[in-house]
Amino acid sequence: MGPRFFPSLPLYFITALFLFTPSLCAGDDPLFTNCSRPFNCGIFKNLSFPFWGDTRPLYCGQQGYKLSCNGIDTYPGISINSPEFILLGIDQLAQPQMMTLSRTLPCPTTLNYSLFSPDKTVVNMTLFSSCSESNLSRVRIEPSRRINCTTNGESGASKFSLFLRDNETNLVSCQEKVVGPVPNEALDEFNSGTLNLSGTLMRNFNVQGLTDNDFCERCLRSGGRCGSNRNSPESFACYCRDRRYDIECGGNAMHCTIIFFSITVLILFKLLVN
Repeated sequence: MGPRFFPSLPLYFITALFLFTPSLCAGDDPLFTNCSRPFNCGIFKNLSFPFWGDTRPLYCGQQGYKLSCNGIDTYPGISINSPEFILLGIDQLAQPQMMTLSRTLPCPTTLNYSLFSPDKTVVNMTLFSSCSESNLSRVRIEPSRRINCTTNGESGASKFSLFLRDNETNLVSCQEKVVGPVPNEALDEFNSGTLNLSGTLMRNFNVQGLTDNDFCERCLRSGGRCGSNRNSPESFACYCRDRRYDIECGGNAMHCTIIFFSITVLILFKLLVN
């Protein structure tokens, strides 16, 4: 009698392995699949958490890190505030991540400091908008300290913003006060009169992200994709092949590969022995 295949294993057990293991492990969770897609735009390739946008839904990233790309520009826009900024560079290996940003318009814009932290080379500049023209007649504002900008797109109404010195703030009535980041050296040039307000606001500056890289590293090591909870966007989530976990994959997501590998080794062993 010739050798029997898998003599030590019942036939129904072998059949169950081949029938139910693929159905248990095959077919990745759609959330895992979506968050496996990288964000590509211009010079940037394979951007992942905390960034999202285009084919990456919000739950694949973190609020405040939405990127937009029209397929033409070299650099994507990042919707930190309105108007959005431009992402010029990123060091994803830095802890925390370091990003280089630029404004799209010379308008006073601030940062969401719950998501970003200005680099040590950045200082805050205070500007005033929606000021009373009648009060401005009492204060001489040099053209270099005044700008016109449209904050709501081309259809928005243009309004001017001013940089006021300490002795001028009580003389001018303004409705808005905006504190925004600019490079330290740019502010020094502005104060010395070698750079106007528009040029100061359009200088590139660096910020640090405040994402929880420890959770993300644990998630990636377990085979998952980093993201945020769809029901609670401020909370971290790890999207795995089988389902969502709080921090790292477990259960079927970790066992499927081991099962398939074990079956393959067993089959090869039996074939070699027989």
